[in-house]
Amino acid sequence: NPPPAPRGPLVLGAGPRAPGAGRVSMDMLAVDLTDLPEATVGAPVELWGAQMPVDEVAAHAGTIGYELLTKVTARVPRRYR
Repeated sequence: NPPPAPRGPLVLGAGPRAPGAGRVSMDMLAVDLTDLPEATVGAPVELWGAQMPVDEVAAHAGTIGYELLTKVTARVPRRYR
C-alpha cells in the first residue's frame, strides 16, 4: 500500500501552508487547497526548502527527511538556487 499523504502542513507558496490529501501515488501527491482560493495552476509552491524544513514534512509523513530526499525520482524537475 502507498503511504498516506502527510496530514499536517505540507506546501508553502506565497501564503499559508496546505495539508496533504489522500495517498501518495508513485511520485505524485494531492494537496487540499480548499482554504486557499488564491491558489492557481502554475503558482509556485515549496514542498520543502528554506521555509518548509524537510524534517518537518517527514515528521508529518511518519518518516525522516533523508528518506524523502532520497526517494525523489529523476522524473521530478529540480531547481537549485
